[in-house]
Amino acid sequence: MFLAMDMINVGIVGLGWPGERHAEGVQRCGLGHLYAICDLNDKRRQTFQEKYKPEKAFSNYEEMLSDPQLHAVVVALPNALHFPATLKALHAGKHVLCEKPPTLNAEQMRELHHEADRRGLTYCFGRQMRFSGAMQAARHAVAERRLGEIYYANTKWVRSRGTPGGIDGWFTDRSRAGGGALIDLGVHAIDAAWYVMGTPKPRSVTAQTFQKFPQLVKSAVFDVEDSAYGLIRFESGALVNFEVAWAANLTDEIPMGKWGRQELFQTTLYGPKGTLRIIDVFQLHPEVKRPPLSLFEDRDGALVPVDLPFPDVPHQFTPQMRNFLEAVRGDASPINSSLQAVQLMEILDAVYQSSRTGREVVFGVDDR
Repeated sequence: MFLAMDMINVGIVGLGWPGERHAEGVQRCGLGHLYAICDLNDKRRQTFQEKYKPEKAFSNYEEMLSDPQLHAVVVALPNALHFPATLKALHAGKHVLCEKPPTLNAEQMRELHHEADRRGLTYCFGRQMRFSGAMQAARHAVAERRLGEIYYANTKWVRSRGTPGGIDGWFTDRSRAGGGALIDLGVHAIDAAWYVMGTPKPRSVTAQTFQKFPQLVKSAVFDVEDSAYGLIRFESGALVNFEVAWAANLTDEIPMGKWGRQELFQTTLYGPKGTLRIIDVFQLHPEVKRPPLSLFEDRDGALVPVDLPFPDVPHQFTPQMRNFLEAVRGDASPINSSLQAVQLMEILDAVYQSSRTGREVVFGVDDR
């Protein structure tokens, strides 16, 4: 139990780019204290320690978890380590914020959900994009039924040539990543539509994954998909069409991004009263001056643009960390809950199963 003025001691395991952003979130949110860090790489750990000045630094994760002064852990490790690292933290009585994807499959995530619930611990999964000003304004607009009931959404994150890799890279190794473009980009694209719609219960999935451009990256192992396309049907009857690709031959209306490749992140939602478009919340095209959120409403049969103000949130990891620590204190419900993580992983599992079998996967009917 935490008192109003108590700071929550947070530890971070995995000190790469996400770990740095989470450290900044802890230090900026006003509720946490960066108490400990952990990484096997001595140089990375020392550099991180000099920059962020935690009280303690560890090379052994179990040793960090055994510290009774540690209250919460951020898991920012490669995908395959998310499940075991989170489970160990829960067994040690620590609250957990885990980077995406929360696990490699829904079965693992169900175990974490039940373990956190059984122990009365807070679990959140990393989806900082939900905390952007545009996403929050979009969610509120849909909740207020500005568009009416959403019946269809199209969501995508596509690249012309953007497969992560390298000889020692793990992104293209299924045993370490859990999947390819779907796990990497699809989590963001699907969740963008699903979250703004209010996380409705999925009913079925029809999808196909492809591996068409393995020659673009030199990896020791490349046994994952580089693109995935599909249709998610929800209990309400609403549909979400998704497109994700590390590599695809894109037409010229897709703009060049800051990494020197064509790239587009966009989610469009349709209702009987209007349309809402979310674009480039990751600032892939910082030189292009366009609003990340556009609302169009039906006015006497004509679709007209409507001003929908939203705050600028330059560091989305900060409000995400604040919500996590508020949930730890019992002052708020997690916006990125463990139950939502289970449902999201069930959707991703269904995409892979549908692609593998060539059939629609119906939730509660098919053996996933």
